[in-house]
Amino acid sequence: MRNMKLMLQGAGIAALLMATPSLAQSRIDRARTAVAEATAKVEAAEKAGATTHASEAMGRAQESLRVARDQLARDHRDSTIQEARRASSLADQALEEAEVHKSQAVSAERDARLNAEAVANAEASERVAAQEAAASAEARAAQAQQAAANSAAAAEAAAARAAAAQQQASTVTTVEQTTAPARTYSSARKKTTVRKTTRKASPAPTATTTTTTTVETGPN
Repeated sequence: MRNMKLMLQGAGIAALLMATPSLAQSRIDRARTAVAEATAKVEAAEKAGATTHASEAMGRAQESLRVARDQLARDHRDSTIQEARRASSLADQALEEAEVHKSQAVSAERDARLNAEAVANAEASERVAAQEAAASAEARAAQAQQAAANSAAAAEAAAARAAAAQQQASTVTTVEQTTAPARTYSSARKKTTVRKTTRKASPAPTATTTTTTTVETGPN
């Protein structure tokens, strides 16, 4: 019985001794794997622009990765795994911040472009409105000028008609004055001499009377 117990104890110790190198090897592999994962995440964050858009988180991630590599070189496996995991977490944070920052930058750029387009459209609308207003003003000015010209022409035509009518009335009056029978004031002196001659003839049944009129004209 005692020998059996000793044998079992020996087997257990042997198994423990055999398992110890395996456990040690597993821990070093995990440390190396953790460092490799942290390295990949840090590099991905750097490529995504985290160094610019998330410089604080990215700087801490890079520092943790450097410490993890240093601990791995010194065969400090637990601290290596711890620092590597911390570097991975910080790299994820930096990558997320970089993506958010880039998204905001894209949104800001899009908003700026839309605002610029809106301003340009508004300015174009204002220019069109100004051009339309100028054209309308020119049209109204042209209409007013045409109306003034028409009024002036109408006034001239009316004045011409009035002048023609007045001239015609004057002509008629002149004609009437010209064609009116004029009184003739003769300064001539008229002298009338009447001679009566009576001839008697026995055989003649009637008597003949001769009248002679003499008109003399002289100055008054």
